[in-house]
Amino acid sequence: MRALACLTFIAVFLSPVAAAQSPASGELEANRTCPAYQSIRKQTNPGELAVEVGQRYRVLAENKPGGDWFLLDVEGQRRWVAKTCGTHLGAAQPAQQVAPTTGGNNADFDFYTLAMSWHSGFCNGRNRPDCRGAKGDLVLHGLWPSNARGAHPAYCDGSRKQRFCGYGPLSLNADTRRGLDAVMPGSKVCLDRYQWHKHGSCSGKAAQPYFDQAVAYSQWLRTSSPANQMRAQSGGSVSRAAVLDWFADWGFKGAVSLHCKSGYLEEVRVYLQPDLPTDPSQAKPRKFEGQQRCPARFDLLP
Repeated sequence: MRALACLTFIAVFLSPVAAAQSPASGELEANRTCPAYQSIRKQTNPGELAVEVGQRYRVLAENKPGGDWFLLDVEGQRRWVAKTCGTHLGAAQPAQQVAPTTGGNNADFDFYTLAMSWHSGFCNGRNRPDCRGAKGDLVLHGLWPSNARGAHPAYCDGSRKQRFCGYGPLSLNADTRRGLDAVMPGSKVCLDRYQWHKHGSCSGKAAQPYFDQAVAYSQWLRTSSPANQMRAQSGGSVSRAAVLDWFADWGFKGAVSLHCKSGYLEEVRVYLQPDLPTDPSQAKPRKFEGQQRCPARFDLLP
């Protein structure tokens, strides 16, 4: 028994963890009691959930093809459990589609990236419904759980990449929907659905609070002093140093990256510590470790 307990400890606590996920289905029939983790890497287990001997749990995904962990539905929450804790009964029936508003509760990431497109720059040369009437302003691309090293988490609900509108509609309340449509023109082409499945499902939140936060942080950035200065310069050119200085004066020195294409701005990304406060003005910056993607001087398309 002591040897078995030792092996269980090694399998559960020391198994390697991959940042990506691979879809899986079927059921896991537990043959011993094991903890059900919210995060593999951090070994967090809010509520001290566990799989119980003899019980079957729906398999939603695995941490990688042939990996050591299953993402299971445990008491209505998505939790990681070591494969050694039971027998995989396979996919006797097609896996049920994950509800579009249910998050992946395995919040395993280092920081958030608030990605805001410069609308006229992103839409330059694009003929899309969300680009009609585009002007020089920041609009929401996405709020992304991100990692300092390795792949960023994605599709934590077990879904896969597909056409944006191939995902089902999101169930959001009317106020959030209005707010989201105002800051994310891409919702006209179902960008919100894609962003939820690829990124939002990895936040550990359900869709409603995730998008409430995304809207609030977008509005915060759109009304900031750097955004006001950028709009004032719309139609002209600016220096990269000047724009970064505007963000530094705002309190985000070294926590912003600028992304350009063919000499004009396409996107601004602001990096935030993972514990996002309800009040965006209380958010803490996260140091950006990469390279700026704009030249020393670039255009802000009107």
